[in-house]
Amino acid sequence: MEREPTFFRDLFLDALRSDGRVADTLLDLITKHPEARLKLAQVVAGSIAVPLNVATKDDIKAAVEELKKWTEEKFATKKDLKRFDTEEDIKRLEDKMATKEQFEAITISVEDSGLDMVQYLLEQRGHKCAAERLRVDSVYEFDIYCNAGVLTAVGEAKVRAGWRDVERTFERAQELLRRWLDKLSSRLVPVLYTLVAETPAVQRAKELKVWLIESKREVVALEKVLGRT
Repeated sequence: MEREPTFFRDLFLDALRSDGRVADTLLDLITKHPEARLKLAQVVAGSIAVPLNVATKDDIKAAVEELKKWTEEKFATKKDLKRFDTEEDIKRLEDKMATKEQFEAITISVEDSGLDMVQYLLEQRGHKCAAERLRVDSVYEFDIYCNAGVLTAVGEAKVRAGWRDVERTFERAQELLRRWLDKLSSRLVPVLYTLVAETPAVQRAKELKVWLIESKREVVALEKVLGRT
């Protein structure tokens, strides 16, 4: 597989085309095995840039209807209008672009992975805690909250993290410190979990002392944040 990746790719594709049972097995592996699902999401995150205005299915349908209306106003022929069949266009657009629902599914997986990883890394250092989500009001909701007694890790989970995400995580954690001190035990540790950490994000995390975790590795270690190294 490592020496001949194209051979493995072709073998994989042939299996999908030739036998429905094989395709079902592969799909079952990818969607149900935690490590396979995480790796798949990481590859997707590393190869695409999520647009700010990700379309919903309703958005796509509205766009197609608007396109048909425009063609009618421009005195399009019947042949022209036939090119914009609503159902076919929606299916084609859905095949080519990720919908908001699909990104939400990936995000949920990332949040769960972030909770598991933060809890695991803290327990490896002897800090017992149960990682969970925290909602303090309609504005402040944290993807990661783990009160381990001597420290409390609070932060976000992102598919792809830039320097602004690091700053936002730090600022929101500081706001929790100012307004909801009862949610913290002792030392506050801002944490950002991501599948892909951009280089500026790493640098900013070091400056602000944000615990930055990329998939299964600590890009900015907890000890750095606590000032122990």
